[in-house]
Amino acid sequence: MKAKRLPQIIAALMISAAMATTTIAAEKAEAVSKGMLTALNNQVGLSADQQAKATPIIDKHVADLEAVKNDTTLDRAAKKAKLVPLRQQYVTDINGILTPDQQKKWAAAREVNKAKVKAHVKEKQAGQ
Repeated sequence: MKAKRLPQIIAALMISAAMATTTIAAEKAEAVSKGMLTALNNQVGLSADQQAKATPIIDKHVADLEAVKNDTTLDRAAKKAKLVPLRQQYVTDINGILTPDQQKKWAAAREVNKAKVKAHVKEKQAGQ
């Protein structure tokens, strides 16, 4: 009798694990979105209206990034190629809600971050 229940128990455990993984992924995406909004706000000083407009843009961008990251049909190069237009669209969308002065500040902040990433990559490669 116990052997008959084993497949049901296994199925229930698999569903439970899948739900937990989905919840963790959603919480991670939410944390990333909040971090991006905070960083953008710190970089350019968003108004309340701009924050409200930026939130769905950031949420969509994070979801799109996760979708590419989790796409097992793509190799590393294909994923990288898909990320370029996603980032360009994100920059375009965010610039659409920023003032010209804020756009300049954000562009400068992105350049600083880009330089930091390049330096980190160089350090990592030198250490290998």
